[in-house]
Amino acid sequence: MPPFTVTLPPSLSHRLCRVRLDTLHRLRALSNPASPSLATMATQWGNYSDYSGTAKAAGSAIHVRDPRLDLARDLVPDLFSAKNCLDIGCNAGGVSCQLAFLHRAADVTGVDIDPKLVGQAKKLLALRASRTRPPTKGSDRVVDWFPMSAVLRYGYIEPEYKTLSGSTPPAAASLWPRVNFFSADWVTDQEITGPYDVILALSVIKWIHLEHLDSGLKSFFRKCASSLSNGGYLVIELQTWDSYEKAVRPNKAPHFGSNFAQLQYRPETSFDSLLAEEQLHLCASSNALRRPIKIYRKKCSKIYSGTA
Repeated sequence: MPPFTVTLPPSLSHRLCRVRLDTLHRLRALSNPASPSLATMATQWGNYSDYSGTAKAAGSAIHVRDPRLDLARDLVPDLFSAKNCLDIGCNAGGVSCQLAFLHRAADVTGVDIDPKLVGQAKKLLALRASRTRPPTKGSDRVVDWFPMSAVLRYGYIEPEYKTLSGSTPPAAASLWPRVNFFSADWVTDQEITGPYDVILALSVIKWIHLEHLDSGLKSFFRKCASSLSNGGYLVIELQTWDSYEKAVRPNKAPHFGSNFAQLQYRPETSFDSLLAEEQLHLCASSNALRRPIKIYRKKCSKIYSGTA
């Protein structure tokens, strides 16, 4: 019996080829941490593209679990599960996507000052969603179910935010985790979003402090408090003062040199009291990783008007 062959129309064949090539280029960009455009170029705000502090070993795959999130979850059980989370300084989206796909957050918002990084985050979200098997009536969704080769062959899958029955109830019951990324300087942005159950500031407070000085740091803490629901949590990764000194270099943000000389607050001694002023009280901490992880809880309501 002769082999069965199908000849695609030239226009359709060309379209499929373009989809596969575009997907291949995206996957190469996401999976190549050695690329200068992702890992070694300082942004105008001082931090790096694809920057994740000390949490990610060089060359590690994008699906490797972030130990900071696992540690925070161990310190406060069910910290992220079915919660509304805000990831400040989301960078290329690694933490935000893990919150949604691995820690089962109901809704995740990632914000970063760099629009290019937000673009990378959206591509990573598309990749993680495309590799996830949607839930069925008899089983839950499975992360990293489909191989990379399937994404290369068929392209990205657009997430559908609906339930098996077709209705649109809370995000925790939907086929896909709800994840949104946007670009903004969250410190100075006047719109107070939320309330959020959990706010994360991992490897980012140093850059906020150097950019916006002591007054900006207080404004940031105040906005975190006002954007949290009562009983909500703020998770920070403490960047020590010596890391500030290392950040002040000509090849990063040149203005950090003069800003650094003006800073009075120190992460090791000042942050707890500054956060306590905003009714955010330390409830858990750990030095198990290279940088301390601290978790603060909003104890009661407070009326906020403007910034400090």
